[in-house]
Amino acid sequence: MRRLLLLMPFLLMFTNSEAQLFNVFGHDVGFVYVGPKIGGALSNISNASESFGKTESRFGYQVGAVGEFGFTSKFSVQTELLFYSRGAKYADIDGGIKMNYIGIPLLAKYSFKALGITKFYAMGGTYADVRTKGEFYYEGGDTFELGDGFKKYDWGFSFGAGAEYPTQYGIWALDIRYNLGMVDLHDDTGDTYKTRSRSFGFALTYKYDLVDLFFRLKKNKSSKKTTDETTEGTSRAKGLKVE
Repeated sequence: MRRLLLLMPFLLMFTNSEAQLFNVFGHDVGFVYVGPKIGGALSNISNASESFGKTESRFGYQVGAVGEFGFTSKFSVQTELLFYSRGAKYADIDGGIKMNYIGIPLLAKYSFKALGITKFYAMGGTYADVRTKGEFYYEGGDTFELGDGFKKYDWGFSFGAGAEYPTQYGIWALDIRYNLGMVDLHDDTGDTYKTRSRSFGFALTYKYDLVDLFFRLKKNKSSKKTTDETTEGTSRAKGLKVE
């Protein structure tokens, strides 16, 4: 709380620029972006064959929202609220393991220019997931809930890269990412085998520049007010002239 109170005066010191919150020693600081994210991922569970037979990667979805705070044009922190599906597919029969999660990653991001592209980036950090649903599914539509041996939470490390393309009101981003789970998801395998989640995903994101949007709305409101005042003044002048 004490740090927040010390930080608030700086956050309130908006400059005339339309792209950042404030300016420190001549550098733009405080870029804020938010937007939707949608994509897919291939996932599997390490050592799952020790309990469930041979498995293969399973394709699932990911959808959610992204929030990014840029300290400078190169360094930023990104967090997300994601809903996604992970699990594994049986290699020998039609079926597999399906687990739905709510996840919150926290990633440090470094951006740079290369190959004529406006911006590439590399990122890394951690994530925490809570399982909302889990089941075994088989051919014909039969499903069975995962037993108590499966943990309902997961966390691990996340590494990724991508490219961004700016537009008038925001940024398009194509993101690829690898998640390395650190939790032993299935305790019944014992200490010999660790069943950990592994996934490789891709997603398309569109992030709005909140600071720029704020200043645009502020400017439009100010312009409208000036126009209304001018129109009202003109109407009154004509009225007086007629009288």
